[in-house]
Amino acid sequence: MMLVGTARFGGAGRVLAAAALGAAVLASGAARAVMPPYVYESARNNAASVIVIAVEKVSAPKREFGNCAVAGKVAKVERGTAYAEGQEVTVAVPCATPEALPPIGGTIYQNLPDLQASKFGRAYLDADGKVVLSQYEQLKAAP
Repeated sequence: MMLVGTARFGGAGRVLAAAALGAAVLASGAARAVMPPYVYESARNNAASVIVIAVEKVSAPKREFGNCAVAGKVAKVERGTAYAEGQEVTVAVPCATPEALPPIGGTIYQNLPDLQASKFGRAYLDADGKVVLSQYEQLKAAP
């Protein structure tokens, strides 16, 4: 028996509930991430550096999905000592065009047009300066 919210489903009801949940996730425009939220939260909490980037340029991948190069200057250092305000930086951020069908997996793809329109972004980086588990947050304004 599966528990969804406070309703219990068994047999055929379980299949319908799972199908409805799957359809809701796909329809929501979620980035097709299949890892539980706590995995991403842990990645953010354990990132060596957290920086806010004043985005100057976003270069699209060669295919409909892949890594975009997000370039700009560090507007704020929220964690770590590897970066300084004003430092030029480029990070690889998973992105996809709206019509892309990237594989289902743990990667969270940013919507390319939204990413290109964003002025700021918060990047959670490992010790090598790579975005950890797709943890990049588009920001409308500097925090």
